[in-house]
Amino acid sequence: MIIATHNGKFHADDVFGVSLLKQLYPDAVVVRSRDEAVLGSADIVLDVGGRYVPDEGRFDHHQRGAGERANGIAYSAFGLLWQHYGLQFCDGDESVFRRIDSRLVEGIDAVDNGQEIYTLNDFGTKPFDLSSVLDLFNPISSTDEEFDTQFELATVLATQILIRLRSKYAGDAAAELEFVETYQKSSDPRFVVLERFVPHGRAASAQPELLFTVFPNTNGGWSIQTVKPADSKFGSRKLLPESWRGLNGAELAAVTGVAGSVFCHKAGFIGAADTREGALELLALALAE
Repeated sequence: MIIATHNGKFHADDVFGVSLLKQLYPDAVVVRSRDEAVLGSADIVLDVGGRYVPDEGRFDHHQRGAGERANGIAYSAFGLLWQHYGLQFCDGDESVFRRIDSRLVEGIDAVDNGQEIYTLNDFGTKPFDLSSVLDLFNPISSTDEEFDTQFELATVLATQILIRLRSKYAGDAAAELEFVETYQKSSDPRFVVLERFVPHGRAASAQPELLFTVFPNTNGGWSIQTVKPADSKFGSRKLLPESWRGLNGAELAAVTGVAGSVFCHKAGFIGAADTREGALELLALALAE
């Protein structure tokens, strides 16, 4: 199989598009050219050629009719390829497919099509997004770097990102299921105690009465953590007591009366004790506050 894309300067959409296809067709040869004869001999052509005909393996988005998402974000070559090959890459898991689409693919589509997706706050600092990171791999003018070599380096990074996201979201889905099953057995809808840590932020926020989670730390000890509202990135439904915040060790133990108190974050969203029993004592105090 031959996979073709344009030569010269590259962007995140052609880099990720090639990375995706190489995961599915590892023996494929990648060529970078704008020569019509070269493109015509390729099995899949992306981000060049002026055609979007999936049945013929053509995935350009620069011409009219390439389509856009329901939210108005136009497809880049990567987005078009993702609609046709993403589910296969995700081993048929639609949840993983959708999460990669919304977290990664949409942003690359938007940036490649010149659509602004960030609203800056008063700090005025724009995120250094993944498209900007991959743009750095293009040859620097003061060097003898070559486009094709740099493109290969960029695809290595993109491939690792795709693989890690697939693994992460597949793992998150299993963790969320485990979390919900544990929460359903909790004696009080305001808290849940996990006997092992599993990622649970989104699943916790989906439980409307849940205020705190308690779980073992990977580095020892036990944590008590607040739960964010479903529509919040940094908020908490109920913060840990103000008198605890910013205290550590003996100072925190003196205030809480819980021996083995370890710390409470100054923002009040997480605290810790050195034992499960200590964390449960902190939980009882926090609920009563």
